[in-house]
Amino acid sequence: MGFEKKIKIHQDKKEETMKRLSVDVSNFPTMIEDDYLYIDKTQIIHHLITKRRLYFLSRPRRFGKSLLISTLAEIFLGNKKLFKDLWIGKSNYAWPEHPVVKLDFSSLSSATSKEFNTDLVWSLEQIAGRNSFTIHQAPSLTTKLSLLVERLAQKNKVVILIDEYDAPLLHNLDNLKKATSMQKIMKTFFSTLKSLEAQGYIRAIFITGVTKFSKTSLFSGFNNLNDMTLEPEAAILLGYTKEELLENFDEYAKIFAKNNNITKQETFDTIQSFYNGYRFSRDESTVFNPFSVLNAFDKNNITNYWLNTGTPGFLIELLKKQYDNIQKLEQYEVDESFLSTFEIGEVPIIPILFQAGYLTIDTYNEIAKTYTLKFPNGEVRDAFEKYILAALANSNARDITQLISQFKQALEKNDIEDFCAMFKSMLAGIPSYLHINEEAYYHSLFHIIVNLLGFKGESEVVTNKGRIDIVLDTKLRIFIFEFKLNSTAKNALNQIMKREYYEKYLRCEKPITLIGLAFNVKSKKLTFDWIQKDLNK
Repeated sequence: MGFEKKIKIHQDKKEETMKRLSVDVSNFPTMIEDDYLYIDKTQIIHHLITKRRLYFLSRPRRFGKSLLISTLAEIFLGNKKLFKDLWIGKSNYAWPEHPVVKLDFSSLSSATSKEFNTDLVWSLEQIAGRNSFTIHQAPSLTTKLSLLVERLAQKNKVVILIDEYDAPLLHNLDNLKKATSMQKIMKTFFSTLKSLEAQGYIRAIFITGVTKFSKTSLFSGFNNLNDMTLEPEAAILLGYTKEELLENFDEYAKIFAKNNNITKQETFDTIQSFYNGYRFSRDESTVFNPFSVLNAFDKNNITNYWLNTGTPGFLIELLKKQYDNIQKLEQYEVDESFLSTFEIGEVPIIPILFQAGYLTIDTYNEIAKTYTLKFPNGEVRDAFEKYILAALANSNARDITQLISQFKQALEKNDIEDFCAMFKSMLAGIPSYLHINEEAYYHSLFHIIVNLLGFKGESEVVTNKGRIDIVLDTKLRIFIFEFKLNSTAKNALNQIMKREYYEKYLRCEKPITLIGLAFNVKSKKLTFDWIQKDLNK
């Protein structure tokens, strides 16, 4: 047998002994019993469940909330054997057995409040059935919940685990009447839980979601509900730290590096720039998006996995309504109360972007008690900019991806006519009520496209005679863009020529193309024109 073939067989056997990657699994028993890779978070979990009893945690989608709920369920059920190789399994935790009521609100119908109520009632009845008793005789949702908990508490105090509590609300944010109806059902449900907790039936309550709606409107009475969302003790509870990545994914990184003809270090560096950067507290610890990391190593490819899971409908609608509030997102400064809660009828875009994972903490001002925000990483910036264009152009993120490819091809061929024609067509797809009669609005739209192209692009480039609106440096050519509002493309080009914006690029070994762009908005109608001049060498 040849030496190279022996090496290949050895590598194949090594891959066979590696733990499976949980790209499609969020059930803790399945992960352990079927030998999936599990990043041990049980020391943090142990600290939480032995410190307090009532918790709320908000984290972005695809961040491991369901796995956390599943893990908590097995701990409280006393299934010590599943944890024998993990931190908590080796600790002095006593493993008391508690009945567990585990609910996933994202799996319940949210088409109408009646269907939501029916599904929730059915879920409670199923839990009762699995515990060999019935609650059919109870006449309502709240009485069924009370009877369920009271009967289960005959064994031991009950643990309540609720995953994605806000899913029914988020699915209906564009319909205030329907969302309010859902909210009333949930408020009554949580009020009943509070009463049961006060009566001593409950050992712990753990609620997760993407967003945090105001306590006064939903978690009424839960004054002692500990919101961990911005607390340092939960900063690395979900997601992977850099240390966890290096310790647990070394073999996967070697395979990735080999398949992509790069080094292992380059693999980790690329993974970090595209998927790291989430910071959830004043503590400076950051974490990677676990869903994207797992998919990258599983498929040996860096791409936008977060985007491919689908565009959240509620976000698209908010972007349409509040686009004028997001033109300068990064370094946005807020206090904790602004990030934490909001009402259903008044959903400001900045806190929803933070809670949904499109923005994260950059710095914390200890004196002012304020946070500045930023995009976490390349994956999120890419996804967010595509969502913006999709929202404004009444399209979807996949169509925007194709459009960006066409933009790129036009520039690579120096076909400014085709490039601007496509931009004009995109502008025509934006409803008139979304157009803002400000140059910065069109500048920001254009800059989003530039960012997505993947070329080196800069805005507001300073020269000794003024500021260039946008410079785009491609492999074969440099493009200089100047914008004018309610003027002419010729005036824009004349400004480039008069102020010699091109002068600082004359030493480059590339031809230069100058483009003047003009946007004219009259009576809510937009016209767009352009003109170009090539400086050939």
